[in-house]
Amino acid sequence: MTFGLTYDITPRFSVNAGFVHAFEKTIKESGTDITGQPVELESSLSENSIDFGFTWLF
Repeated sequence: MTFGLTYDITPRFSVNAGFVHAFEKTIKESGTDITGQPVELESSLSENSIDFGFTWLF
């Protein structure tokens, strides 16, 4: 899920802000390693990110 805003201070200068949310996701995998031994892996990820920026048109 993402959203962003831009505010024009002047016709040539603006301020930008954005937000990203990645919902938690877990993945599981099983297999064998290079020696033939069984291996099980599990990984989960979630993220929140905020972005601020300035734009100057020239």
